[in-house]
Amino acid sequence: MRFRLTDDLQLMLELIADRPVLAIPEIERYTAALAATKLISLNADTKWTITKLGEAMLERQNCPLH
Repeated sequence: MRFRLTDDLQLMLELIADRPVLAIPEIERYTAALAATKLISLNADTKWTITKLGEAMLERQNCPLH
């Protein structure tokens, strides 16, 4: 199954890549999709952190086409 990041999901992934984000209901519509695809995960402090897969997805999204 292919997964494409929307602009909103990519922004949330980039924010989480900058620093862990507290798991709060207000951002659940974004974090649910990212967590379901294993791009982010909850750490012990109930903060979202980016996974290695998430890092790879961001690199691929930011890579210019030749």
